[in-house]
Amino acid sequence: MNFLFSHNGTLKIILCLIFFGFFSSLFSQTKYYKVTYYISEIKLHGSIDNLDEKGKRFTEQVINRAKDVNYILTTSKEYSYFESENVLSKVNEYSQEHMQLILAKRFASFNEKVYSNFKKDSIVFFRNLGGQDYVVKRKGYVFNWKIKKETKKILGYDAMKAEGRYFDIITKEDFVVEAWFIPTIPIQSGPDIFMGLPGLIAEVNLKGAVVTVDKIEPLVSVKIKKVDESKAMTQQEFESLVGNLNKKMENYIED
Repeated sequence: MNFLFSHNGTLKIILCLIFFGFFSSLFSQTKYYKVTYYISEIKLHGSIDNLDEKGKRFTEQVINRAKDVNYILTTSKEYSYFESENVLSKVNEYSQEHMQLILAKRFASFNEKVYSNFKKDSIVFFRNLGGQDYVVKRKGYVFNWKIKKETKKILGYDAMKAEGRYFDIITKEDFVVEAWFIPTIPIQSGPDIFMGLPGLIAEVNLKGAVVTVDKIEPLVSVKIKKVDESKAMTQQEFESLVGNLNKKMENYIED
């Protein structure tokens, strides 16, 4: 008895570690998550110093407005559903605020919605081009991720750096993507089409913006939205469509 009392502090530490380990284990076994992302940085290609005062002010307002743009990812190990939060419905569509939000979203250049089925290695994404909505079904993107040694804290989690590449058929450019993922959340999801790492992607550094996780909510259960893919076109059909639209635009510019 004296031994127990003399080691009271040690016993408390051991009990705390057991308690923490138990709940950490439960957390690591969580099957579902709701993840909120936001545009943490907009990358301007050029200096705003070349603009007049009105242009500078408007650009600065767009940059500030970007932080109001949120994206929601609902995910499990088998499926995920990603979409932009409908912030536009909260403002007058003819206001400057509405235009600023539209422009801010374009820096990330995300799809409107993305549904992923990891078991079948397929994704369905919704894209608006020229004011028209298109649904496309394809296999998951291959980024050829290379995991780096760098680490940093994101929302208190230890995140690891990875780099990958992908080709954007709309801009016809090959991009390097920098991503930070959380190994202790063993889900391969991420924002938009960016996925395939051994942990939840918490941040992506893109050509036009940096998108970062704002909140991670473990869920006991969740109903992940499934999308109507009955009218979805194939990736080849989508590439052909984009090619035709680009040609029309080039001809319009030349005329």
